[in-house]
Amino acid sequence: MRRLVAGLLLGGMLLARAVPAAAGDAASEVGWTLEAFFSNLWYVPTKAVVATVGLVTGGVVGLIDGGDERAAYAIWVPTASGTYILTPGHFAGSRPFAFWGRDYADTPSLRAHDTEATRIYDAKYRGN
Repeated sequence: MRRLVAGLLLGGMLLARAVPAAAGDAASEVGWTLEAFFSNLWYVPTKAVVATVGLVTGGVVGLIDGGDERAAYAIWVPTASGTYILTPGHFAGSRPFAFWGRDYADTPSLRAHDTEATRIYDAKYRGN
């Protein structure tokens, strides 16, 4: 059984790499689908563990900091967001991939004299 799974995985990877990447090419789609399927066997549990540990750790850090949500978010955002399931599009290069989540805009990274940008930030994040 182990050899069968390894052979299917290897065959899918070789098929995806050997066939030119043309839109709608059935052989490429089969290869990317097999790659996604077998990669998800280890990727999904790994991402789930990282997210779970990050959520718990962020909660503890938030409590230790006196209920500070920003401290918790600093851990929650990178660990609990990002890509959870790999798709054929990730292997084809048509979908972005991010194991670690990206930071959110919580403060304007603007110069003090840039009033228009500050006004846009305030309208979007502070409801003004």
